[in-house]
Amino acid sequence: MPSTARYRFEYRLFDWAEDHIRNLAGERVAFFVACRQDGTLRRIYVAAPYSPWDQDQRASMADAHPRWFLFVPGTEPGRGYIEWCELPVSIARRWLGRPMLDADFQAVTGGEPLQHWPDSWTVTF
Repeated sequence: MPSTARYRFEYRLFDWAEDHIRNLAGERVAFFVACRQDGTLRRIYVAAPYSPWDQDQRASMADAHPRWFLFVPGTEPGRGYIEWCELPVSIARRWLGRPMLDADFQAVTGGEPLQHWPDSWTVTF
């Protein structure tokens, strides 16, 4: 599947997710982070190695939590998928360890910058 990534913040968040799960689980596996309304973590689900969740499992997790982040690795480093729903920029800033800069919203392929943080988003790498 071709990449749909266009903005720097997408790449930064994807890189964070790859590094985070590798540090946490020892390898690149899918993970789902459920957040409370106040931005604190409620639950982290980690898929078994080489056994990603199917669409029904992902939908079930998403339906159970109003705010969430999903990382699904591809078959090679730098490839995969991230998606989030109602994820405030404050959480993304905390995970990245820095503020979101205007440059993060610039399109890497040229074109118009994104005007604001997308609370819900899907991107393939």
